[in-house]
Amino acid sequence: MPDLFTTVADLIEQVADVPAEQLSPDVRFATLTNWTSLEALGLLAALEDELGVRLDLRAYLAVTAVGELVDLVAGELDGAAR
Repeated sequence: MPDLFTTVADLIEQVADVPAEQLSPDVRFATLTNWTSLEALGLLAALEDELGVRLDLRAYLAVTAVGELVDLVAGELDGAAR
């Protein structure tokens, strides 16, 4: 089972056509070549479908870096496990 960062990076790769190998926790979404609001919404849907979580839209849209997104998803996964 891949770790959460790898899963999120793979989903970003699928949605925004950015190689997962180029992603690190400090990469900001605004610096991604193909990143638009459409990709942001596609990633939200992919995360929710793949991981079975429901993310707060405001919290999701406030995220600026890949690592922040991983932390947000991890928090939701932890909350869902309780």
